[in-house]
Amino acid sequence: GEYHQTPHHGLDGVTPLEKWAQSDSVRFPDPHDDLDNLFLFEERRKVQKDRTVSLNGMVYEVDAALLGENVTLRFDPSAPSGRPIQVCHQGQFIENARPVEPYANCFIKRNRPSRTLQADTSAPEPSPSGLKLRDLPVDNQED
Repeated sequence: GEYHQTPHHGLDGVTPLEKWAQSDSVRFPDPHDDLDNLFLFEERRKVQKDRTVSLNGMVYEVDAALLGENVTLRFDPSAPSGRPIQVCHQGQFIENARPVEPYANCFIKRNRPSRTLQADTSAPEPSPSGLKLRDLPVDNQED
């Protein structure tokens, strides 16, 4: 606007825009920087044994090499849910994580013992029944 282009007596006759541009604390971003990437939100999460992390109610699958590690998730909170998020470990970008596919995830080997009960012996085979369908009485009555 006009205000920023007008010389000011309190600024020794320079415009506010010129004074701002001369400041040492002002740093312009590199023209090659991706501004969207610079303003992503960050959250820390621990990678679970099934190679997943959760963020805002969504479960994402990450590289198996990160099991048990704390990672930084970088994301745009205004982006639609289900959009990939960035996974960083120790300050390095690792991958873009995508929402987990539940069917594919159920086949991933877990590193913990199963919680199902194990029987000491197998169940006995059921004894064959003498009942056969063709031996049952047929009711041919019509209503």
